[in-house]
Amino acid sequence: MTSFRVDAETVHEVGAALVELADGLAGMGDPHLDRWAFGTGRSGPAVEELLGGWRHARLQLAEALAGLGEAAADAGGAYLDTEAGVSRRIGGGPT
Repeated sequence: MTSFRVDAETVHEVGAALVELADGLAGMGDPHLDRWAFGTGRSGPAVEELLGGWRHARLQLAEALAGLGEAAADAGGAYLDTEAGVSRRIGGGPT
């Protein structure tokens, strides 16, 4: 029979760390504000396009990480609750 061990606290902590990372990515500054540094030539619009694509990808990644983080935090909490319930039942405590 195959078995595996889940460290519920670690799963919960990973979820919290993913949510924190997502918040950091989502909160990064607007790259369009830095376009002025490239002057009026062709590089300004090219950099703006590049940074706009990065911003879009960054926000999508932040949204995905937030979802994964919330799911991991929920799963970790569910494992902790389950472990506590099993422990109470085995130990004869209140269910």
